[in-house]
Amino acid sequence: MNINENKCEIIIVGGGVIGLAIGAELSRLNKEVIILESEDKTMQHASSHNSEVIHSGLYYKPESLKAEFCVEGNKLLYEYCDRNKIDYINSGKLVIASNHDELSIIEELKDNGEINGITGMEILESDKLSILEPSLIAKSALQIKSTGIIDSHSYSLCLEAEIENNNNHIITSSKVMNGQYTGKHWQLEIGDEDPYIINSDIVINASGYNSVQLAKKLGLSGLPQMRYIKGHYYKYHGKNPFKHLIYPVPEKHGLGVHTSSDMQNSLRFGPDAEVVEEPNYKFESSIERKSKFIESISKYFRGFKSDLLADDFCGIRARIGNSHKESDFSILTKDDHGIEGLVNIAGIESPGLTSSLSIARYVSQKL
Repeated sequence: MNINENKCEIIIVGGGVIGLAIGAELSRLNKEVIILESEDKTMQHASSHNSEVIHSGLYYKPESLKAEFCVEGNKLLYEYCDRNKIDYINSGKLVIASNHDELSIIEELKDNGEINGITGMEILESDKLSILEPSLIAKSALQIKSTGIIDSHSYSLCLEAEIENNNNHIITSSKVMNGQYTGKHWQLEIGDEDPYIINSDIVINASGYNSVQLAKKLGLSGLPQMRYIKGHYYKYHGKNPFKHLIYPVPEKHGLGVHTSSDMQNSLRFGPDAEVVEEPNYKFESSIERKSKFIESISKYFRGFKSDLLADDFCGIRARIGNSHKESDFSILTKDDHGIEGLVNIAGIESPGLTSSLSIARYVSQKL
């Protein structure tokens, strides 16, 4: 950054995993980058309130951004973890069918996955499943070998280190209040109490929940509507009997109450999916909610003890679209909105973490 002129080449608004991944990618190309994050730390919202799953790209519409970036991002993320010694578990995943109707659903998912370019998929019958996962109750299941779990905290720290080691900057507690293109460069107003101006040639809006609201202030119109989907997670205070991640067939707003774990192999269940007006992380504990989780989990977990299930945390997905199946990422450039030097990114819900390196590569190529 040129202190005298208070100007830099590229400003990225948002210090979540997408902003950090783009910042690291551009830093490798010797670009001058500043990341502005409104919170006092990076990775404070969707990037850290999720299942930490490395997704395969199974569910998404062929030729959608989600399908393209997830399948490519899956490979890039494993390679990045190996190269930088970031912990992950390539556990694989089982999408289970409890009856004949659900068998047809997992067969359709397999076909969709193959169109998207996923390899290493197989439908397993109950005799094989009983050997592979003795605690699993299922008629059959689709096995996807490329799914896993990542230590997202270590991943974000590695991205941050890349940015800073290339003499670029991450500035927290710096909310972008407004901005305009002068005809020569961007002027961004930072901070509400004692505002200051930073000039930049390019602005990348990766501000997550706030991206549509900020985009309007930057001059964009006709933006897609974004809705917030809240998901609750419960932790299981017992041994994790599963080698794979276990998923039921998907629902309208999500992938169903599935299992996830961490590097210590603890077991959690979730998320459910509830449309909310505003993002909040309050765990709405209720007998009804917990009963629904217990009912869902009991269908596939042999030996499940409901008294070991306890409240854990909540996540919020910022979604563009009316359902999980119909939603997609939104990445708009001058070719889409006609405004010079602006990339607007919105609707990065799952599989955003998996797709982060692929999205970063895409944005870099667009620039």
